[in-house]
Amino acid sequence: MSPLPDTAWSGYELLATGDGQRLEQWGERVILRPESAACVPWKSGIPLPEWEGRYTGNRATGGSWEWRKPLSSPCVVKRGPLSFLIRPTASKHLGLFPEQSANWDWISALLSNSRKDHPPKVLNLFGYTGGAALTAATAGAAVTHVDSSKAMVSWCSENAHLSSLGEATIRYLVEDSMTFVQREIRRGNRYDAVIMDPPSYGRGKGGELWKLSDHLSGLLESTLEVLDDSPLFILLNTYSPEFDNEARSLFNEFLASLDGRTESVAMGLTGSLDGRFLPLGQAHRWTANP
Repeated sequence: MSPLPDTAWSGYELLATGDGQRLEQWGERVILRPESAACVPWKSGIPLPEWEGRYTGNRATGGSWEWRKPLSSPCVVKRGPLSFLIRPTASKHLGLFPEQSANWDWISALLSNSRKDHPPKVLNLFGYTGGAALTAATAGAAVTHVDSSKAMVSWCSENAHLSSLGEATIRYLVEDSMTFVQREIRRGNRYDAVIMDPPSYGRGKGGELWKLSDHLSGLLESTLEVLDDSPLFILLNTYSPEFDNEARSLFNEFLASLDGRTESVAMGLTGSLDGRFLPLGQAHRWTANP
């Protein structure tokens, strides 16, 4: 049985998937985007609304946006106390990954139940527009948000102000995540929790090539060095079906020395019209033993 749709959203909804596409509601608009995980035909017998905006082509990049009715400006979607600005990018993305909401609930619960005698220090690497960072800040953490893109870090700051977190303890850093972690190790700075949302492929701030399959071991090794002596949790997201099993094995191997437990959870969304679960990566989680 597929998980039920996440009804905590206001302004976002996955409607249906099929034929390499996903049909969604973003704000007031129905948007069609390419989706490699939607590898079966559209479900028959279900009336679907016409798209009002779409990203052409069948890949995440290389296409362009076409609008019958443009997004409102600003377009804001909400989940609980958090608000997110939505705008089309040069790729198929709109500045938010709603499937991350299950991780946000997990992060919020762990931080809210923390017995630390100080606001937990959370390091958010490859932070994008800040869903995890804002979740942690709402739960009372002191957050360091790192991304190599200045535009994404600025977007995170915008989302924080929209979410009434303008005065929250969030450091915004435009930096290559691996470079920053190595610097923190040398400085002796330590964190109670680390969140990592690395792309499968990418470029660093200085144009450095990033390939998760080549760099994950180094990332995990550095993560262990930047942790406090009594860490709360570690989260790693991966998005390559051909690499997820290896990533899980590496995650479990590197964290075996810590006093805690690991799990890997399928991320995804369920269509409100077709009831299908759309798999969208794996969340690899370590949690300290009580």
